[in-house]
Amino acid sequence: MKKIKLNPGTLQKKSLAFGVALLRIYLFTTLAFVIIYPILTRISASFMSVSDVYNNSVQYIPKNFTFDNYINMWNDLKLGESLLVTVFYTVTNALLQVMSATLVGYGLARFKFKLNGALFILVLISMAIPPTLQLIPLYKIFADFNILGLSLNLLNTHWGMIILSVTATGYRCGLYILLMRQYFRGVPKELEEAAYIDGAGTFRTFVSVMLPSAKTMMITIGLFACVWIWLDADYAPTLMFEMPLLVNRVDMISSVLFSVPNSGTLISLYSNAAVIVIILPLLILYLFTQKYFVQSIERSGLVG
Repeated sequence: MKKIKLNPGTLQKKSLAFGVALLRIYLFTTLAFVIIYPILTRISASFMSVSDVYNNSVQYIPKNFTFDNYINMWNDLKLGESLLVTVFYTVTNALLQVMSATLVGYGLARFKFKLNGALFILVLISMAIPPTLQLIPLYKIFADFNILGLSLNLLNTHWGMIILSVTATGYRCGLYILLMRQYFRGVPKELEEAAYIDGAGTFRTFVSVMLPSAKTMMITIGLFACVWIWLDADYAPTLMFEMPLLVNRVDMISSVLFSVPNSGTLISLYSNAAVIVIILPLLILYLFTQKYFVQSIERSGLVG
């Protein structure tokens, strides 16, 4: 049987490649553990009873497995009503943000005018401004919203966020505009020119030619919008503090359990269950949209 001899150079290269592969596996495993570990501990704690919390032998696996934390939290906080309101609020604003960001991104990518560069710089600046800095100005604007001489109080209504979504100034809209702009800049201009030659106007070209090709990117920014609106802990508690949104109801856990025996422990258990209830719909949403998410990031022009 003929023996295959490897020269030292080849052996060294294969050893180096093997070492790099092991290092990658280690880094990815460590990163996945850092991300997943807090969620796993929350899931485990959400099924614990009060006795498990005070039992030092219980670490991750409950001895008295129970669904009472979910059932009591759902009933005490009236999350059934909150879930419907939050779904309507999230889907409505996400769709409006996708539409407005797509329109603005297309305009910045395809039309040349004097303020094009300045507007794009403002979009980038809006991404760098923390949302908390905008809360007080927005609160004052919507508390006394003046339109055609008529003063309206838009706090605790959907209208304030709808206005922000329609004007592409809502939560994280700067990122959506950037993604759409980069995508449309990568679309061949020949597609538009062919539509113009066939007699299509600007709007018809946008609707018939550009929008169908941008479907995956629109789904992606819709996913981003749904996630950030659903988990919004800045705008919703400040501008809609009396509306029965999930984030507002979860903030009420302490007040609901303030006078209950073992309130501190129950607050912790309810909070863990609330976190799982809030993130579960997002995980389901991602399972159905992950294919479009990966495709759109590859085509956005931001990679490389």
